[in-house]
Amino acid sequence: MPILRKPAQYGFFSFDGGLLHQLSDAYGLGPLTGFRPILLDGDRCTLIDVRSQTSRKMVIEGSDGTRLFLKQIPWYCERDTLLLATRWQTQARAAGAPVPRLLHTRAGAPWFEIAGSYFTLTEYVPGHRYTGTADDRAQAGAAIARLHATTVDAPSAPAENAFAGALAHIALTRESTAVSHTVLDAMERAVHTWAEQADASGWDTLAGQLTHGDTNPWNLIYTDAGAMLIDFDNAHRGPSLRDIAEALLSFCSVHYQQDSTTFAPVLPGPIDRAAAADLLGAYARVRRPSPVEAACIPPAGGAVAVGLVCLGLLRGDYPAAMAPDLAAWATAVPGDITEILPRDRP
Repeated sequence: MPILRKPAQYGFFSFDGGLLHQLSDAYGLGPLTGFRPILLDGDRCTLIDVRSQTSRKMVIEGSDGTRLFLKQIPWYCERDTLLLATRWQTQARAAGAPVPRLLHTRAGAPWFEIAGSYFTLTEYVPGHRYTGTADDRAQAGAAIARLHATTVDAPSAPAENAFAGALAHIALTRESTAVSHTVLDAMERAVHTWAEQADASGWDTLAGQLTHGDTNPWNLIYTDAGAMLIDFDNAHRGPSLRDIAEALLSFCSVHYQQDSTTFAPVLPGPIDRAAAADLLGAYARVRRPSPVEAACIPPAGGAVAVGLVCLGLLRGDYPAAMAPDLAAWATAVPGDITEILPRDRP
């Protein structure tokens, strides 16, 4: 998908009774009683717009107590991505993969359009947020592996390359922030080097795989029966190992502000070895990557790290003064992953 600027802030609470009626009619749901802009996790209550500011989301409740999750498709998710994501999620669910059931309208569509915006409606999955435990990480690793192991008949596009995506993030950061061009140039050179290494290892032979594209701790729901993956907005054709690389960084290195997707203004550290073992060990028990995939994980991890750094700088999560240290962290990631894989290789 293209790397685009975020539009003006969405009005997270700009839902009304008219939308309820439209949804009820489109999906044949019967009476809907209201929207809930909160997530409940035991005795913890979180406003959804605090948890994530990508697009409008609400829990919808029917008169019979049934709960569904309504989500607006983000601005960066183009129609071909939406087609692939909804097809993949629907078929993966049917095959037993750990993803919520995606509802279809009475006309058979997996999304609903209102005033130019697209919405999806899924079953509401009760569970808890990521709590940083070994069990949560193991659940995440197993869920990602089960998704990767599921065979589906999804569209061939969009196809993306992690290294091209990292370069696009650098270009947008160069255009939109005051970050030193020297720092960005260093990351750009590193990305080109990693791309060459991945190509030499057989990256292109994996291009037909499917990638979730956003395997951070907050895109899973953790339950007694295992974790479920949500938010397929970044799904695309490309090596699935990118999801492994991103999970390693987001679960084992990057710091977040409480339980939100906002990065804490703290320099990510070396990958936590014990945490990585939890994640990779659980993944390997379900699906063991091929030698080509394993060889491509380190350079892909570098590309993902650069993307995360640029995202944090663009959003203002990281101050520009942190850029040199962030770039140093990102360019060290492939070596860090290489040290982990011989011992804890999935």
